[in-house]
Amino acid sequence: MKDKLNILKDSLNKNIWYEKNYQIEPYLLEERGNYKGMSKLLLKPRSTKEVSKILKICSSNKISLVPQGGRTGLSGGTIPNPKKDEIIISMEKMDKILSFDKDNFSITTQSGCTLLNIRKYTQNNNIYFPLNLPSKDSCTIGGNIATNAGGSNVLKYGMTRDLVLGLEIVLPDGRILNTLKEIKKDNRGYDLKHLFIGSEGTLGIITSAVLKLFPLPKKKGMAIVAVHNIKKAIDFLKFINSNYKEQLSSFELNSNLGLSFIKKHYNNISIPFDNNYSWYIIFELSFLQDIDVGKEMDRVLEKALEKKYIMNAIKPQNIKQINNIWKTREWLSFAQKKDGPSIKHDISIPISKIPIFLEEAEKLIKKVLSNVRILVFGHIADGNIHYNISSEYIKDKRSFKFYSKKINTIVFDLVYKYKGSFSAEHGIGKMKIKELKKYSSPEELSVKMQIKKLFDPKGIMNPGKVVD
Repeated sequence: MKDKLNILKDSLNKNIWYEKNYQIEPYLLEERGNYKGMSKLLLKPRSTKEVSKILKICSSNKISLVPQGGRTGLSGGTIPNPKKDEIIISMEKMDKILSFDKDNFSITTQSGCTLLNIRKYTQNNNIYFPLNLPSKDSCTIGGNIATNAGGSNVLKYGMTRDLVLGLEIVLPDGRILNTLKEIKKDNRGYDLKHLFIGSEGTLGIITSAVLKLFPLPKKKGMAIVAVHNIKKAIDFLKFINSNYKEQLSSFELNSNLGLSFIKKHYNNISIPFDNNYSWYIIFELSFLQDIDVGKEMDRVLEKALEKKYIMNAIKPQNIKQINNIWKTREWLSFAQKKDGPSIKHDISIPISKIPIFLEEAEKLIKKVLSNVRILVFGHIADGNIHYNISSEYIKDKRSFKFYSKKINTIVFDLVYKYKGSFSAEHGIGKMKIKELKKYSSPEELSVKMQIKKLFDPKGIMNPGKVVD
């Protein structure tokens, strides 16, 4: 392997490769600490041409590589295998915005651009890119595309897949596949870009993307409301959809347990309600018209209280209060991490089945772990639930893992029963390969393996991930 790496290094500019341990170490650990990898070489190309050259050399010498963006995927998809010789190729230096077409509602960026920078750039130009994630300051658009990221605006604007007009991809043999089109209609048979969206770097490396933009909302209104139970939350969602379906951009679920974690670990975030209600919804309406959004929100909340869909409501009065309310949701994962180990699930099920799923899952899990704490939150309006299990009596990560297999089986079997997905927005990586095999049909797995073999016959692209 040393000789192969020397061939690679000798063929590349010295300013793009790094081999010191201290240089590589930050790129070896998954954000949650669940995966630690090994690598002897880190590459940071600055152009598509350099990426192409790297892959040609890797293909000729059968060198396996792991593409990385911001490493925020949470499923181990960007971590090299610890017992194999794999190099890391980070796209962080390819972070330029290449073009912007306001009239066409499109922007073209390199894959290493952070989501935050894209959102800032478009907003400064009075236009809107709706993808929004808690990790927006560090995640990259290439990583978002490679994992088909979701976020809080999926309800109105769709997944990342729905926001991509075109891609530039470097294939495993170094060829450059250019589909960087700024058009919305292109009916020329197979739409190749969709094969790479959600492929997690197993088919090629995304180097640039054309993204779909939208008019910047002129007015936004948001509120946090308390609801008695999940059924009432869904009734409230139906009510809003019947009156404001086109304007509803976010509908986020939290719980009393979630707010207690925030209160415990982030005393700088004020809790909106003094009462300990069981469930909370943060929702947002976005308007293209210059309307009195305050009156519109009052109308929604008054009607919802009258119909008893909600028990209480708080409408923030300024930006500081708005940001504070969003922090009670966006910082929730970090707060739970501070509180100790947990078994996390990123699932989606039909909205109508959520109440019965939660009821069944809790009963079955308590038979395995009686003192369980179940944290349920997420994008309930599109069926995406983050279903996390912890215990205040178990603080050791290794001890808690004893229960993981049984609890995962309970959760995923129920998800399968209700025709949902065990992976909603965080990807497969190396974490969920077994589940992919278990809950997919033989036909589906066979086709996916055929696609992998077609694009990557030598198996050098992100081995051990997704379709291992």
